[in-house]
Amino acid sequence: MKLIDRIITDLRIPEALSVLLNGEPRRPLFFDIETTGLQPAGCYIYLIGCLTETPEGLRFRQWFAENADEEPALLTAFCESIGADNILVHYNGSTFDIPFLNARIRYHKLPLTIPKKEDTLDLYRHLAPCKKLFGLENRRQPTLEKVAGYNRTDPYDGGTLIPYYTEYVARCRFDGDRAAELLDSLLLHNSDDILGLSQLSSLLPYCMIAELPFTELRQEDADGAFTITAALPYALPKSFRKVLPLPEIPAACRPSGDSNPAPAPDSDGYFADLLLSGNSLRLTVPVYDMNAYFYFPNYKDYYYLPVEDKAIHKSLASCVEKQFRKPATRETARQQKSGSFLPQLQERIGPVFRFRPGDNLSFFEKRELDREAAADYLLDWFEYITG
Repeated sequence: MKLIDRIITDLRIPEALSVLLNGEPRRPLFFDIETTGLQPAGCYIYLIGCLTETPEGLRFRQWFAENADEEPALLTAFCESIGADNILVHYNGSTFDIPFLNARIRYHKLPLTIPKKEDTLDLYRHLAPCKKLFGLENRRQPTLEKVAGYNRTDPYDGGTLIPYYTEYVARCRFDGDRAAELLDSLLLHNSDDILGLSQLSSLLPYCMIAELPFTELRQEDADGAFTITAALPYALPKSFRKVLPLPEIPAACRPSGDSNPAPAPDSDGYFADLLLSGNSLRLTVPVYDMNAYFYFPNYKDYYYLPVEDKAIHKSLASCVEKQFRKPATRETARQQKSGSFLPQLQERIGPVFRFRPGDNLSFFEKRELDREAAADYLLDWFEYITG
């Protein structure tokens, strides 16, 4: 069995991984296996690599079995390298790597244990939203590595390299030059898998932003736009911006004589503009200067006054002659108010106003938001725009 053991000093594990550690003093151990096939029955593991932090730098190790007989030694060496303070980090290892390892350990009847998959970190599961968020073709690890900024040099995938390993086993005793060439390709692929895996956690803030503490929350109201900015605890590897068109103000809700229904913060039109860049999050929405409607939920308890275009409670209707009132409907049980409004996606901030009853998009009167409300407002738009 071959052992490759080296210290890497020009790479760091992203701080964002701590969002999954929940403050526990655990050292991540990134690992990946290479096998001679997809099924542990009849196939075996020929290469395991792992990466973990040390005071000197990142310690990178690979155990390479030169034939099937060396698999027990390889399994033993890897399992014994897992410290009590380590937590295994992998990419879709819950469905492949860990079950394969356990199956081969059972096959050889080795007195070894691997942490249960629920006690490990599967970045494949946590980074699932990235596919839609960035419009990716798939969720394969090399695809996400590009977003994270890791550029691998290995051109192969694990399945392509199985014949390389088979050829290595056949040639290693009589064709040293070719065997060395094959070995380099096998080790490089596993190395890129692990080093790339170690950088994927930089994408976690995009997917888990609701769990991150915001700091430096600021609000700005200028030029017909309302902007909230916040600082994130981790720097993002790639800027993300999404613009969402918002509806124009219906004619019935426009201020009298206003031909341009709401000042737009951009010449392209009405929008919610979400930007993540560096370690900051920014949301810009238009300020709607309009006549908005507050709709009473219990409309059967109201009368509608057509002349005044408003509803009053039945307890007050005795002072209005019958020809000037009629039972309110869901559409007419309303009160109109003029002012400046901000759009919202959930009825978090009240009183709640709308263009029409039943609209998903609602509004509240523009005002300074307290810290909690501003953070919730940001998250509502982020979850909607990126969901």
